[in-house]
Amino acid sequence: MVQVKTLLSVVALSAACWSVGMAAQAAVDATPPALSLKPTGTFVKGSTISPMAPDAHGPIQTEGIPMQAQWTATDASGICGSSTRQVSDDGYESGWTELGSANKLTTWASDYDNQEGGGGDKVWGNDVRVQDCAGNATVKWVSFAPVVWQEDGSSYYYGTMPARYSGTWSTTKCACWSGGTAKTTSAKGASVTFTVDNPEGPVPAGLVMETAPNRGKVQVLIDGVLKATPDTYARTAAHRKVVWIGTPGTGVHTITVKNLATPGRPRIDVDAVLTSEIKRSPNRAN
Repeated sequence: MVQVKTLLSVVALSAACWSVGMAAQAAVDATPPALSLKPTGTFVKGSTISPMAPDAHGPIQTEGIPMQAQWTATDASGICGSSTRQVSDDGYESGWTELGSANKLTTWASDYDNQEGGGGDKVWGNDVRVQDCAGNATVKWVSFAPVVWQEDGSSYYYGTMPARYSGTWSTTKCACWSGGTAKTTSAKGASVTFTVDNPEGPVPAGLVMETAPNRGKVQVLIDGVLKATPDTYARTAAHRKVVWIGTPGTGVHTITVKNLATPGRPRIDVDAVLTSEIKRSPNRAN
């Protein structure tokens, strides 16, 4: 009788502990994972953008601009995977990709804008969904909305960015350039300053240049402060290369490219500047 009571007590205690444990676990697992993701994708250093081409309505556009997004996530029950889906400007959503371990998305974006004609089928960005090991999920939005500003500051549909040249420069024409023209110089200290305006917040920027065996180093300054010294040397010529990426802050800022006239290869070619708009999800507030 004593053994039976002891056994029943042990069973009752085990059941009670199991209930308490499950209740505690359920309380933890009810919390969705914490997901950190910037609202707009960045450009890819070392990548190549496609040349601009006319659309059906005449203006030129750039269909292939590599962009990427990275995210981190944490949860008490662990992260069991993430998936993504494309969202167009009219709210259409593609299917979710298979749940996997990736925490980075690379895509080809376009500066095409459907206001120039062609319908509302422009891919505006991606939803990123992260799932914890209890089945809870968090979804956030990242926009891929690049703008290509030519060496003279002109763009497809988006107006003109101020571009101020100093020193000796000339215009070179080639179908290989973005938009068909670029600015070139071999003069030491020659510079160009682009003025960007980011009223909604810090957004990514990129510098597109020619790379070749006879091309040299430049300085990139934001608001007069040196940020990088890209070398545009390459063993073989490569057009429309993204040689620098950065993120100017909110408001009006300047991006200056200054030629260092590297001995033996003083020439540089400025082709375009990239920025990205912050587009809101057409389906949610974020």
